[in-house]
Amino acid sequence: MARINKEEVDMDNPAYAQQDPHLKINDDDEMGLPPSFRNRYPRRPPLFDGLLNNVRAVTKKVEHIKGFKFEVAGGLSNNFHLAHSWLIPPSSKGKAPNPNPMKQPPVPSYTLAAQYLGGTLRTPYDQPTYIMTGRWDSTGKLEAALMKKINEIFNLRFSAFYLNSDPLNAQIHFDCDINGEDYVHSIKMGTGLYSFNMMQTIGNRFVLGYEMMTLTERNLSFMNYALKYGINKNQIFFTQYVGAADSLIMAYYHKLLDKAFFMSELEYSNQNGESKTIIGYRQKFAQSEVIVTLNSKMKFSSALTLQGFAYQLKLCAIADYHKDSYKFGYGIAMGQI
Repeated sequence: MARINKEEVDMDNPAYAQQDPHLKINDDDEMGLPPSFRNRYPRRPPLFDGLLNNVRAVTKKVEHIKGFKFEVAGGLSNNFHLAHSWLIPPSSKGKAPNPNPMKQPPVPSYTLAAQYLGGTLRTPYDQPTYIMTGRWDSTGKLEAALMKKINEIFNLRFSAFYLNSDPLNAQIHFDCDINGEDYVHSIKMGTGLYSFNMMQTIGNRFVLGYEMMTLTERNLSFMNYALKYGINKNQIFFTQYVGAADSLIMAYYHKLLDKAFFMSELEYSNQNGESKTIIGYRQKFAQSEVIVTLNSKMKFSSALTLQGFAYQLKLCAIADYHKDSYKFGYGIAMGQI
């Protein structure tokens, strides 16, 4: 039975419109899958927007709970699934107010997530004809997405979301992916922008790509570039240049053991001359997982997940040594997780 994945992309980011809305490390063994379910195009490159997904699944997108989170999820049928979550942040009593208006103290919130898979799904290997997802929370944020695979060549993706209760902050994105055996083209049209990008596999090790993007409201156009180099089957090097921010990102992925991964990411901004580095480690066990990260500003984070038959426990800690700030959180999830 299909189920809602909890390693979700931050929907505040327009990259949520990607075909794969969940950041996962592709470490699943395909040997036990039927031929029709395996990757039939091993030379097909990743999407331009998803080039760093395997690295950022550890370095940036891991959910770190601050306070207490309780979640209940389950499927009403093979096609329709719901998830309810309640978040109680730590108390901010006695703390000085944050001068940044964009970073106000978190408030208790409730989130409802829903997913509908189109088509007839009788076995875990059946593929949906389309996917609809939605999420709403009590702070006013609302997201919805529709993903449709037309055939082996064309994929369509549509997403719309409100960042808060102000309708002026609504954003809409439409993507069309054109897939080949060793290339991917993507056309994006959205609120205030449109773009075209291409990723091409060259030989057995290289993937090169570029993106042309125009910001219509600011009347600006710029180029982005991407590179992926497979050192060997366990080590990959990534580079991406973002023209809008005039920044260069370099990342390294290393599969140390069967379920052990090391990641690192360096970002340099030419606008202010600053750089930022983060390293991460992920270790999976039979019924648990540990993820730890450390960045160049001496901010340390860890997340321990314990998985049971119908429950999940998560313990999180974040220590910022420069700010002398220490935050902890834990979560409990019940049902299909």
